[in-house]
Amino acid sequence: MRKLKKITALVLSGAIAVSLAGCGATQAQNSAVQEIFTDDKKISYSLDYKELKDKSKNKPNAWREGMLSGNGLQGFVESGSPYSDTFIFQNMHFIMPNKNPRTCPDTASELETVRQNIVNGEDITDDAEYLDVYSFHPGGQLRIYMDGKGARDYIRYTDFESSQVGVRFTDENGTWDRTSFTSMADGAVITKLSQSSEASQLNVTLTLDDLSTMANFGDGNEVDMQYKKVVDINANTISLVAHYPNYENSELKNGGYATTTYVVTDGTKEKIELEKKNKEDIFRGQNSGIKISDAQNIYLITISDRTYDMGSLDEFEDKDSYELVDELTAQAKAIEEKYSTKKDFDYNKALKNHLEIYQPQFDAVTLELEDSDKSNDELLKEQKGEKELSTALAQRSYYAGRYAYLCCSGYSTSRLYGMWTGEFNTGWGSKYTMDANVNLQTSSMNTGNLSSSPIGYTYFILRQLPDWEENAKATHGFTDAIQAPVNTDGDKAVITETCYPYPFRYWNAGTSWMLEPLYETLQTYGNIQIPLSDEFDLNKLKSVLSIDKDDIARYKEQGYMMLEEDILLPALTKSANYWAQLLTPEYYTDKDGKIHYEKGKTKLNDGETYCIVPSYSPENNPSNYDSPSDANCAIDISACRSNLEMLKAVMADVAPEENFEKWQDLMDKLPPYLYDETGALKEWATTSFEENNEHRHLSHLYCAWPLFETQHNEELTKACEQAIANRESENEASHALVHRSLIAARLKDSEALTDALLKLQNHKIRYASLMTNHDYDRGSCYCTDFAIGYLGIINEALVYSNEGEIEFLPALPTGFEKGTIKGIRARTRATVDSLSWDADSNIVEAKITSDIDQKIKVRYGDTEKTLDLKAGVSQTVNF
Repeated sequence: MRKLKKITALVLSGAIAVSLAGCGATQAQNSAVQEIFTDDKKISYSLDYKELKDKSKNKPNAWREGMLSGNGLQGFVESGSPYSDTFIFQNMHFIMPNKNPRTCPDTASELETVRQNIVNGEDITDDAEYLDVYSFHPGGQLRIYMDGKGARDYIRYTDFESSQVGVRFTDENGTWDRTSFTSMADGAVITKLSQSSEASQLNVTLTLDDLSTMANFGDGNEVDMQYKKVVDINANTISLVAHYPNYENSELKNGGYATTTYVVTDGTKEKIELEKKNKEDIFRGQNSGIKISDAQNIYLITISDRTYDMGSLDEFEDKDSYELVDELTAQAKAIEEKYSTKKDFDYNKALKNHLEIYQPQFDAVTLELEDSDKSNDELLKEQKGEKELSTALAQRSYYAGRYAYLCCSGYSTSRLYGMWTGEFNTGWGSKYTMDANVNLQTSSMNTGNLSSSPIGYTYFILRQLPDWEENAKATHGFTDAIQAPVNTDGDKAVITETCYPYPFRYWNAGTSWMLEPLYETLQTYGNIQIPLSDEFDLNKLKSVLSIDKDDIARYKEQGYMMLEEDILLPALTKSANYWAQLLTPEYYTDKDGKIHYEKGKTKLNDGETYCIVPSYSPENNPSNYDSPSDANCAIDISACRSNLEMLKAVMADVAPEENFEKWQDLMDKLPPYLYDETGALKEWATTSFEENNEHRHLSHLYCAWPLFETQHNEELTKACEQAIANRESENEASHALVHRSLIAARLKDSEALTDALLKLQNHKIRYASLMTNHDYDRGSCYCTDFAIGYLGIINEALVYSNEGEIEFLPALPTGFEKGTIKGIRARTRATVDSLSWDADSNIVEAKITSDIDQKIKVRYGDTEKTLDLKAGVSQTVNF
C-alpha cells in the first residue's frame, strides 16, 4: 500500500509539474522575452525543456524537442536543461557505413527483357535485395553539469535575428545565461556561459555522454565501431573520437569522426576520471571529463569532422593520439587566438563576424502577418483543432523555416532531417531522397533570397555527377549520359537499390528534376559564379562536365566556375543524351494511346510517338499491373520536355552556333498527356495502364509543380485539379500535404492550399523548436520537409513568377487576408522589394527592382500591367 501511495504521489506531482509548465509566462519570463530578442518579430522560445538521460538509452522524441543551430556544415541540438544541459553536435557529412556495395550493379543486359515484359503486360519480379545507402548519424554529445537547484523563470530560445540559441533561468544564486551560435565566419560552435546576475561564479563539469544513451543506438552498424573520450592533460580539450566499422566494401573502413570542444575560461580547469555509467562493447579507454571551478566566464569552441585515414580499426584502441583530434584542436585554438583579448575571449566580436554573413541573408525576406510574444508552445496549442490558420503561428513558422534552411545551406542542401539528429539509425537514413523530399525542401531555394542556398545545392549536385554517369552506363548501357538516383547519402549517388518492387534504376525523371532548381537559379540570379570548394573534386568531373586539365587550371586560377556554361550546359546535354538513347522507334505509342513494340523499326509513322519504357512514377503502380516499372509516366513526359527546353535556352545563351534540331525532333515526338474518364490527368499516358489513386505521391503532376505548364493552360489546370480530387489516400506523411500545397499554389487554388496547410498546422507535426516530424501526427521520424518546405508554399502562394511575368497573390490562403512580404526573388532577374495587400479592401501594392533592363508583365487577379524596368531602378505598381 505504501508503494502504491508513493507511485500515486509521483504521478500527481508529475502531472502538476506538466500543468505548471503550460500555464503561460511569468512576469519575469515576459521581461526576459523583451530583453533577449533583438527583433520582436523574429522570436522563438519555449518555457519547458526535455532533459536527456545519461544512464540509459533515450527515446527519439527526447532529443527532437531541442533548439537547433547550424552553419551548413557544423551544428548542434541543445536540450536546454538548466543544470544538466546537452549539446549534440552535428556535421552534415557524418554517415555510418554499412556492408553494402558502393557501385551500381551492371544490369543493362536486363533492359530489353524488362521492356518486353512491360509492353506485354507481364509482371516483373525478382529476389534482389534493397541495398540501402549509408545512414546519417550524430557527433558527440557534450553534457554540461552545473552546480545549482531550484530553477525558476525558465526560458530557452532561438533568436532568429542574431542566430543565437540560449537558456536563461533564475535560482537562489541569481539569473544565469548561456548562449551559443554556429559561426559561418569561423566554422565552429561557440558557446558562452557567464556568472550569474548576482556574481555567483560558475562551477561546471564537462563530460561526454556514452553513445549507448543516444536514441536507437544498438539497432545498426554503429555496434561495430570503437570510440574513446579523450581529454588532454591540461584540460584544454574534451573530444569524442570514433573509428568506423571495418567493412570491406566501405571507403570509410579506415576512417572515423571526432568532435572536439576547446575550453577557454578564467576559472580553474582540471582533468577528471569519471565512473562509467553504461556497459558498452565499443568503448575504449578512460571515461574522462573536465571540471571547471570558480569561473566568471566559460567559452566552448566545438568543431566536428571526419577522416578517411584514421588507420586500421585494430590499431585504434592502442593509439595515444589522433591526427583528426589534433587538427580540430588546432582549428579551435586558432579561433581562440583570433578573438582573445588581454582580459577575455571576445564572444561579441566572434558573433559580429558571423552575423556579417548570416544577417544579410536571413533578413533578405521578411513576412508581416501578426506579431506575437507568446511562446511556441502557446501558439501551437492555440492553433490545434482550429478551422482557421493562426496568422501569428504562420508568421513565426516562416522565420523558423528561413532559419532552418539557412542552417542547412552553403555546403550542401538539407537532408530528410535537415542537418540534425540525436539518434542513430535515422528514419530512411536521413538520406537525401530526390523523388520528393529534397525537392520540397529546395522549393524556396531561389525565391527565398538566401544567397548561400544555390551555392550549396550546386556543390551537392557536383559531388554526385560522376556517379550519375556510372548509373546511366550500368543500368541502361548508355554512354555520354547521366542518370540521378532516388537516394544519396551525400557521398555516393550510385543506384544500389535495384529490386523491381522499387525500380529506382528506371526513374528517368530524376536528373531533370535535380537540375531544374539550378536552371531556376539562372532565371533568378543570372549566370552566377560557383566558387571552387573542397566540397567537390574537379578531377572526378572531367568526363561528366567534358573538361580537361586546361579547363581545370583555368578554374583554379580564377577561383570559380560559371553556372551556365561550365555546369548547366554539359549536365543538361548529358541528361538529354540519356533521353535520346532511351527513346527508340521500336517502342512506340499509337494515336489511340496504346503502346507497341516492332523489332527493327527505325522511324515513327504519322500520328505515332515514342513510348517511354521502362518508366517509373514514384512510388506508384497502375491498378491493373503489379509492377511499378511501366511506360509513359506523365512525370517522364514533363521531365524530358523540361530538360530539352532548359537545354535550348542555355544553348541559345552560350552555344548559339550549335544545332538544336535533333533535340527539337525528340521533343516533338514525346507522347501527349492523356486524361481519364473523369477528366483527370492520367499518371500513365497510355490506354494500357489504369489509374491507381490510392497513393500519397503526386508525381504525375510534375507539369504543375515544379514546372509551369498549367500556367495559361486552362484544360491542363482542370485536369490536374481533378487528379488531386481523385486521390483517395494522403497517408500520414507530411510530405504528401506539402507537395499538395505546392501544386495547389501553382494551380491558384486557395481553398485546397488552405485545407492542406490547416491539416499541417493543426496536427502534432511541430516540435517546440518549430521543426517538424515526417508524419503530421508526429508518428514517425524527425523530418524538415514541412519546416523548410513551408517557405516554398508561402512564397508561391504570394508571388508566382517565371521569365517575364510576376503574379501577386495567386493562391492567398485563408487567414492571410492582410500582410506584407519583402525581398522575394522572382524567376525573371527581379526582386519584389515589397508586396502589401489587404484582401478585404482588394488593395495590392508592390515595389519591384530588376537586375536588368526588361519588360515584365505583372498581374493581380484579372488585371495585368506591363512594366518597363531599368536595371537597379525601382517601380511601384498598385492594383
